[in-house]
Amino acid sequence: MTPKDIPSNAFWQGIPEEMFEDPIKPDMINPDHYKVGGIETIDYLQAKLTSKEFAGYCRGNALKYLSRAGHKDEAAQDVAKAIWYLERWLDSRCHTHKPT
Repeated sequence: MTPKDIPSNAFWQGIPEEMFEDPIKPDMINPDHYKVGGIETIDYLQAKLTSKEFAGYCRGNALKYLSRAGHKDEAAQDVAKAIWYLERWLDSRCHTHKPT
């Protein structure tokens, strides 16, 4: 994401531009140790959980990363991870569920 892509709504105002400069390292979200056994952990969880449980898992992880942003890893990294989990949840709903 580049500064021109930053949404203009109030939520994003005041967040430094450097937080939007490609904070994700190639293995930050999906390191090799999550793929042991031939399936990525998130895919296994999605297969085993109900859609409601999986939504809760993704939302909970997003909240975790937003809550700790800047306290453990770089804030941009934590925000990127939160976004990744929310996008994963949204993507799963778009491909497997019809709106009710």
